[in-house]
Amino acid sequence: MKKLLSVFVGLLCSVAVFAQTDFQELSLEEACKKAKTENKPIFLDCYTSWCGPCKMMANEVFTLKEAGDYFNKNFVCVKTDMEKGGGPAIGKQYGVDAYPTFLIINANGKLMHKVVGAMPLEKLIESVEIGLKASSLAEYEALYQAGKLDLTEQMAYWKLLSVSGDVVKAQSVGDNLWGKLTEKDKLSAAYWPLLQSRATSLESEELKFVCANRGHFEKEIGKEEVGDLIYNSFMSELNLMIVYQLPAKKYDKIPGIRDLLENNDVPRKDALFKMIDLAEARGKYDATGFMDALDTNLDVLNDSEKSWVFEGANLFISMFKDKAQLKRLGEIAIREKELIRDEVAKSKVTKIAFNFRRAGNDGVYWENLKTLREVLAQAEVEDKYVFLDCHNNGQTTKAIDDQLFTQKEVEDLLNKFFINYRVNLEEGEGAKVIRRYGINIPNVMLVLDKEGNVRHMISNVMNGNFIERVQETFDDNKAFGVLEARYVSGDRSPEFMVQYLTALSKVANSSKMALVAVELFASLNDEQRTSPEFWMLYNPQFSGISSEMKNYLFSHLQEFREKIGTEKVDQTVVNQIYSDLSSVLYTQGSRYTVDDINNIIQFIKRHDIQDSQQLLCIANITKLFKSKVHSVKDYKRACKGLKPENIPFADLYANILAVEPERTDEWNAWGKEIVESLTDPGYIQWYKQFLQL
Repeated sequence: MKKLLSVFVGLLCSVAVFAQTDFQELSLEEACKKAKTENKPIFLDCYTSWCGPCKMMANEVFTLKEAGDYFNKNFVCVKTDMEKGGGPAIGKQYGVDAYPTFLIINANGKLMHKVVGAMPLEKLIESVEIGLKASSLAEYEALYQAGKLDLTEQMAYWKLLSVSGDVVKAQSVGDNLWGKLTEKDKLSAAYWPLLQSRATSLESEELKFVCANRGHFEKEIGKEEVGDLIYNSFMSELNLMIVYQLPAKKYDKIPGIRDLLENNDVPRKDALFKMIDLAEARGKYDATGFMDALDTNLDVLNDSEKSWVFEGANLFISMFKDKAQLKRLGEIAIREKELIRDEVAKSKVTKIAFNFRRAGNDGVYWENLKTLREVLAQAEVEDKYVFLDCHNNGQTTKAIDDQLFTQKEVEDLLNKFFINYRVNLEEGEGAKVIRRYGINIPNVMLVLDKEGNVRHMISNVMNGNFIERVQETFDDNKAFGVLEARYVSGDRSPEFMVQYLTALSKVANSSKMALVAVELFASLNDEQRTSPEFWMLYNPQFSGISSEMKNYLFSHLQEFREKIGTEKVDQTVVNQIYSDLSSVLYTQGSRYTVDDINNIIQFIKRHDIQDSQQLLCIANITKLFKSKVHSVKDYKRACKGLKPENIPFADLYANILAVEPERTDEWNAWGKEIVESLTDPGYIQWYKQFLQL
């Protein structure tokens, strides 16, 4: 029984496969080999991931059984994303500049035919057959230029040019042919496609010719097709008026269009009247009137008409920057998107719905969704990144809310380009976010892609240019998550490692910074190590744990000064020495010995380091401390020449009195002397509190 069931399921799967177009994952070279073996031409679907019509063809046309029956039988079928892999090369080779484009290629790789644009299956098959049955475009062109094509052959040539997407040449050939036709020819069904392509304007002579001979054409061509032609002529005019702000004189035609519609038999009159109302408001720059017209009787429009109307609303209402109107458009679009069945139209209206709902909000719009999974699903629908604010209930969070997220520039940026979502790390999904992304401190901002992977990370958000750091999301050379993925995948090129270190410094990952800096330093030669390109390596935040880097800096000091500049180099050296000496005072069990400190003192004197006098004072103070000298008298002597506010008194006081508390009086007395020598009120107040004066 199980065996029979398996066979039955297998048969069902086989039927499912052959019920639709079987696009194979082949390179063009592999497809040509297969085409030779099977003695078939290649049908190549050229698409992009962002192309709505491409998705419509993939989901609604090539899934049909009739499509599979035709294309699987007659072609080796292949799909190619024109922005990935071999796609760009194919596009350049065959002149693909619009999507979708369907190429018919023979087994030798020669282009036989090209069909451009989305269309119903019947029209696609007809367009493909035109190319298969006809001579090549080059042959037609040669005969056309020589004047050797009769009217029927010129019509065939025009059809071939039209379906191949050569609009300019098709227009030229069509104009020439139309000028040669007699009225009898123009009434013939054979030339109806040419007449149909030209009767696109309500003012065109060709449309007037159709209307004057409507009864004849309805009998020869069909009442529905003639009605569609007249409807499309109205739509082409009204679409332009709704989607674009045309010159005022163009909108002067609206009363005439309304009269023409009222007095003639035109399909979908109710829809066209609504389009006229919208076009009229658009022409008057009347946003309220436009929105009032949009908000009533939208059910008279079909999905395609709604797509056009909302595209026009998107462009028109955006001009006014009126939050109430923006929000209203978002609410209408949210309501209507649920009623639209066409996937391309639904996707367009959905994006408008959420974009305008956010744009009409006061402040950053935070999605009111229950889970991150729902937010990522929303990101998939809108094709956007998720801006995830990982916060808690602390004072820093409140400051960010009050001082950062209230800024209009921040609001505009986040609402326009992101789906914004907040997670309290101490509640709800907080624990899941902590586990998934390793967030161990609050007020870190993550940018996630549609799959939930980290695209970018921003910490210390109140420091630096927040907007600039958010915009790094869109730069693959700065987005933290992109660089992290490249590092994990094994990219160790020096140029990349510098980019990665810069990103790590911005998210304050000090432990990872140090490791990456050591790794980069080890991979460089001497010329690279002293070049300005890699100077950042010697910042103490990177080299603090690496004695090799620090020793290299000190031993090549003069070379660095010549390439980088004395002031810049000496400042870094001073910072490094201060960092080393401070570690003796701050870190119990510091590995620095008195000999190490003596070497530092000799280095400072030998190289005439900037600010050497104060640096030598700190070195001598540290040497006394390391030598376990606890007498105030010795420290006061070592501090001569040091500004009172720069004396590390508090650290010495705490460390020495922890060992010899009986010296408290003498250290308190020195503290009072320092207070009397200070001029800065802030320092004076601090010392008094510290010494309890």
